[in-house]
This record gives sequence, C-alpha cells and structure tokens, in this order.
Amino acid sequence: MGYRPKRRVFQLDFTGTDYEGLEASMRAPTVGEELEFTKLRNKEDSGQELFTFLTRLLVSWNVEDDNGQPVPCTFEGVCSQDGAMVLAILDAGQTAASGVPAPLPQSSPDGEPSPEASIPMAPLSVSPENSAMPA
Repeated sequence: MGYRPKRRVFQLDFTGTDYEGLEASMRAPTVGEELEFTKLRNKEDSGQELFTFLTRLLVSWNVEDDNGQPVPCTFEGVCSQDGAMVLAILDAGQTAASGVPAPLPQSSPDGEPSPEASIPMAPLSVSPENSAMPA
C-alpha cells in the first residue's frame, strides 16, 4: 500500500488589483511543472506554451464573456482573454505555490515604538580626566 499525496488547490486572491472580483483556483504544480514554467518564463516566443501550461493547472474561474456566458478553463477560453489578466493568474498561482505569504492588510498595526526612543537623554558631561588631556 503506497502513499498518494493529495494535490493542493489554491484559491487565488486578486484583492487590491485591477482584477478584483476575479475568482480563480489552480492546482499546485509538480516540481517538473515548476521547472517547465521557469524555462517558459525565460524563453522568448513562449506564449502558446505558457498558456497551454496554465490550462493544465487552472481548475476553475468565474470569467464570463461579453454575453454573460461562462468562459471555459480551456486553451481556447484562456486565449480569448486579456493577456495581462492571464499573466496575473499565472503570477498569483506561482506566488501561492511558493508559499510566500500575502502582504499584511493595510489595517495591520506596525507595532509600538521602541522603549529606547522614549528614554530621556541628557548630553554627556565632560569627564574631568578627558578635559585635562591636550587635543
């Protein structure tokens, strides 16, 4: 009896971006897919391969066409969308898979001032020993 690892699926977050309201989920890429993705990102003219790669990982999205009909998570569906949005989905998926936490919300407290900053400091007095020494 062997171990079958569960495939992780990430709910991508587009809050605070130009794509706020977009909902997309992607499965975690395998190590081989991560290596492939890196090669594709660094290769010129990799558009079709990059979008094919995305469709292998894309589980779902809430994208609709101009008539309000759902756009399928297929190569054709991905190709019918704005390239910048598709790249934003890829980037969000890579960020989620890498485990890099999202930035803290703007309402997050930044901590309290260091206690050293509130300790009153008076100028040091000249030591009698130092004042007698020639400069």
